[in-house]
Amino acid sequence: MLKLCSRVSSIKYHYQLRVSYELQMYVLKSLRDLLLLALEFFIENTMVQVVSTLRHNRTPLRDLGYEFLVYINADRIAFFNDPVSVEHLAIIWVIFCFLHGTKGLTVIQKGARCLTIARSLRICMFSLTLLPSPKPWCRFTGPINPFRAHVGGICNDLLYSGHVVIYTLTAISFTLLSREYSLKLLRFSLRIFTWFYVFQRIICTILERHHYSIDMVLGFIVTILIWQCKALHRDLPRVPHNLFLHLKQLFCPKVYSILKEV
Repeated sequence: MLKLCSRVSSIKYHYQLRVSYELQMYVLKSLRDLLLLALEFFIENTMVQVVSTLRHNRTPLRDLGYEFLVYINADRIAFFNDPVSVEHLAIIWVIFCFLHGTKGLTVIQKGARCLTIARSLRICMFSLTLLPSPKPWCRFTGPINPFRAHVGGICNDLLYSGHVVIYTLTAISFTLLSREYSLKLLRFSLRIFTWFYVFQRIICTILERHHYSIDMVLGFIVTILIWQCKALHRDLPRVPHNLFLHLKQLFCPKVYSILKEV
């Protein structure tokens, strides 16, 4: 029994040496935010199916924004066969932030919080008032399966667009992180390209009748406002000082001790 207690104390002692309190809090808060985001996606996916099964007038609303884009031939700048889906763009966003070290991790933490809040508010919006889909031929008869993902929505207009939230967060992240680049031409060209890509994806989504124009504009504005609201980003996970050094010490203690001696 004494040997067991001694062994447990030894493990606890070495754990405390390798894992600082700051790192523990960062991991716990990060897991908390990821869990909330996963829960939000689960509830959203369920509610999308529920509202699509309710009976209502499915005649599409008149979209003056769509009519204006058709009138000016906006399809000339919309890449309809874009191989980068919203899922791929989200992966690019995360990888890009991770490649920028501590500052990138700070941006992705704030982006995850913003994504959770924006899409949670979206659930309330499209559940309060049922709007017909811009695609009158679309029908959903069920069954409702919360574990089957419907990334592009089903057969109701979802006010506001969830895609534009990802687009906007990606553009904000690229804009902020590119400030660190020493080459001025690269900084400005990356920003211009990113925002141009976002706006042409918004135009493309409207022209393809996935969303009304109000869904895209409102989603863009709400995402910007949530990002700027400091009160909504309190208690964010703070990236520990020398995070990657902490991780090396945790997972490669022998290598770390050798390097420390050298």
